[in-house]
Amino acid sequence: MPDPIQTTALSRYAAQRLAAHPGLAAEVDAARDARAPFSAAEIARALQGTRSDDEAAFKRRLRMLRQRVLLRTMARDLAGEVSSAENLAEVCRTTSDLAELSIRAALEWLGDADLIVVAMGKLGGRELNVSSDIDLVFVHPGLDENSADLEQVERTGRKLIALLSEVTEDGFVFRVDMRLRPFGNSGALVSGFDALEEYFVAQGREWERYAWIKARPVSGARHDELAAIVRPFVYRKYLDYATLAAMRRLHAEVRRDVARRELAGHVKLGPGGIREIEFIAQALQLIRGGRDPALTVRPTLEVLQELAKKSLLPSAATEELSAAY
Repeated sequence: MPDPIQTTALSRYAAQRLAAHPGLAAEVDAARDARAPFSAAEIARALQGTRSDDEAAFKRRLRMLRQRVLLRTMARDLAGEVSSAENLAEVCRTTSDLAELSIRAALEWLGDADLIVVAMGKLGGRELNVSSDIDLVFVHPGLDENSADLEQVERTGRKLIALLSEVTEDGFVFRVDMRLRPFGNSGALVSGFDALEEYFVAQGREWERYAWIKARPVSGARHDELAAIVRPFVYRKYLDYATLAAMRRLHAEVRRDVARRELAGHVKLGPGGIREIEFIAQALQLIRGGRDPALTVRPTLEVLQELAKKSLLPSAATEELSAAY
């Protein structure tokens, strides 16, 4: 196996981190053992005992952990000891674990175990990569606009965002995007169950059904109650062909935006890119997921496989889309 420190130093990010914190070389050296990805259990151990940290120490702990995880993951990738498919799965799994466990640790440090953080998008599907933002929605059971706890709950939400996304001398943990919450940036930071359900019924749009396909709570409790609110909004009991027209309009808007921004060659946003692959999979989920629970899985690659098994997508197309994704 190539020397992982020399190989990883080819990355400007890694070289800067190693120069600033020579102790991080131990993480890179750990990649010599091809059987040692950074596990969820190892991340959890690094986050134990945080209640005794002050805010500065806790932020530093989270950010240094991110650097440890990224450096070892990068070293294993550059060493080429696993196949590209296995490596992609490892990167997504490890990065998703880091995000989820960091969120839970931050809520524990803040002393609010009831806030439900709903992971959307890449984190919701456990497909997070190292450069991804995390799309989140905050829900708190029993909360309403007249609740005496509203101000405190929203303060917790804002503090959670800062703990993860604020840039310090050690960098950040994850950038946080809250625009998928009800009413977007103009809406309340935290929704109660009743408010969320009312929004879906009165205001929910087709693109939001698409966005909520991957929604997955990563903290708090009463997840079954939340699912009972989200599922009827996302999935209809009938074959939802009416969704096709809305999906076509959304797709056309996305294509126009890509053309306007001259992103035709963009691996994520351009024609045939990651977003379009997700679009194909999720449009078919919306149409048929209400009648077929097997199509309500969140990871895109799993959706593609299910579509092929049910002859809803040709096997050759599935293989091509999976490889491109």
